[in-house]
Amino acid sequence: MIAFLVAGLVLGVLARQLRRGSDDPPLVLTVPVGLVGAVLGGAGMNLVLQGSAGDIDAWSFTSACIVSFVLLGLLEGGVGRRV
Repeated sequence: MIAFLVAGLVLGVLARQLRRGSDDPPLVLTVPVGLVGAVLGGAGMNLVLQGSAGDIDAWSFTSACIVSFVLLGLLEGGVGRRV
């Protein structure tokens, strides 16, 4: 589980650094979204494959990264933002 948290933290900061602009969400929002996405993706994949949420393998780490990127993309894209 700690590996998922570290991955989410790194992905949240990386997403923030790759796309800079005045209309971007603040760092205090991107990092928690990255953390939540990584934990949901990694633990969810572990539950599907193994029945427990604690272990880490290549599939769960990949899933953690993908779900984190998707949530960060939705956040950065402004889903739900009114114009």
